[in-house]
Amino acid sequence: MKPMFQELPFPVDSHIHYYIEDLPHFIVPWHYHPAIEIMYIISGTGTRFVGDHLEGYAEGDVCMIGPKLPHEWRNDEIYFNKESGLRATCICLFFKKEIFESNLIRLPEMTNIRDLIERSRRGLKFVGESKRRIAYFIERSARNMGARKVAELITLLEMMATTEEYEVLASVGFTESVNSDDFERFNKVYKYMVANFTTTIKLGDVAALVGLTPTAFCRYFKERTKKTFVEYLNDMRIGHAKKLLIEGKKKISIISMESGFNNLSNFISQFKKSTNMLPSDFQKEFGTRKKQVL
Repeated sequence: MKPMFQELPFPVDSHIHYYIEDLPHFIVPWHYHPAIEIMYIISGTGTRFVGDHLEGYAEGDVCMIGPKLPHEWRNDEIYFNKESGLRATCICLFFKKEIFESNLIRLPEMTNIRDLIERSRRGLKFVGESKRRIAYFIERSARNMGARKVAELITLLEMMATTEEYEVLASVGFTESVNSDDFERFNKVYKYMVANFTTTIKLGDVAALVGLTPTAFCRYFKERTKKTFVEYLNDMRIGHAKKLLIEGKKKISIISMESGFNNLSNFISQFKKSTNMLPSDFQKEFGTRKKQVL
């Protein structure tokens, strides 16, 4: 099932909007939108889906979702029982990235925030003491108006950008961008991989794109991704396979070929190594979720 486009509740002529939701259970299914979203769970438990990532969430959960990244927060089944008396409460902060264009985002002082927005394209979950500080700041800022709303957004984003207490959610292959200290150079490699990951990719050809020998390229690549080139390429292929498995329209043998694996057994082996699940089990897991959403 493809994610639905969601029209966000932005007031007229507003680029920043806080939306406080208090319901028996969240009602928006698997969806995406062009705005960037920061989600703070005040109360409620359930499962969070961000791209091909899924895990449980609870009170205090704080995430940042980049533009057009499919996502869903689905409450546990007990929340759908009218007699439970439970509530699902959150504060959503939506902002359009155009608020920083074009000159503001290019300022040297905005480097941290620029990198944060790039990272958010895979979804970010904040943890530890940083999560608590960010949650407190969101709650405190939710009713700001005018220029103060803009100033506090920048402060919040800088807070999120400078902490190391976060986890990246969706896999590389599920998204169309990558964060890097030298984004333009690395993005040349990434775009080549995106265009060719379903075929055989030769290390020498990729290294030549950025004027490096294969040995120097491997060192350069691992410094920026913390993974070898082969590991990263396999992650990309597995991420694409997950997306096809979620959609549920093709046989696993076809998905294997369309994801760049030379044979089915290799695909199953790599998929299990990456996810601890067989492709068929992964598809069943998401198939159950699709039936619930529908």
